Amino acid sequence: MMKKHLSGLFFTALFSALMIHVDVALAVEVAPRISDREIIERLTRLEEGQQSIRREIAQRFSSIEQRFSSMEQRFLSMEQRMETMQKQTEQRMEAMQKQTEQRMEAMQKQTEQRFLSVEKRMDAQWNLTLALIMAIIGLVGFVIWDRKTALKPLERRFERIADELECDLGVASPEGSRLTRLIAALREIALDDPQLSERIREALRRHSLLEETPQRV
Repeated sequence: MMKKHLSGLFFTALFSALMIHVDVALAVEVAPRISDREIIERLTRLEEGQQSIRREIAQRFSSIEQRFSSMEQRFLSMEQRMETMQKQTEQRMEAMQKQTEQRMEAMQKQTEQRFLSVEKRMDAQWNLTLALIMAIIGLVGFVIWDRKTALKPLERRFERIADELECDLGVASPEGSRLTRLIAALREIALDDPQLSERIREALRRHSLLEETPQRV
């Protein structure tokens, strides 16, 4: 656009110069016919045309400068917008990074607290298990000790009773115990004396000490 305006101005200036030369040539040729007033009027017109051309050129240059200044302002505004956008983006990225770091720290703290709580629970359970094992071992030991201490008098008493029975019954005799020998003697007496035998048999039957024998025919 600027080149077109400059070329237009150049052609208009060239055309005006040619017109001036033509007017001068015509004026030289027909000088006797043109008055001074007409020459002055033409010169004034030419000056006015040049001034209008200059004004137009100045206006066009000023408009071009205004356009360039407006373009510079637009570029400056665009740069400012880009800077503000870049700053906003950086601020957002920093805020996101801070939030991410805070979340990671919070998650790490929560994980550490959970691990600590799990370790504490495991320690408590282990201590409780050890306490239960020790209590069971102590209870078993106490039961064994109490049983031994409680059964020792009974064992001694049973041993004494067994010794007394063996001594009274004579179990160690090869012929049998005293009770067995007494029953055998009573059986022999009952066989020899019929009257006494009936009484002894009845007494022995009452006490289940005599086996019944089959009657002889």
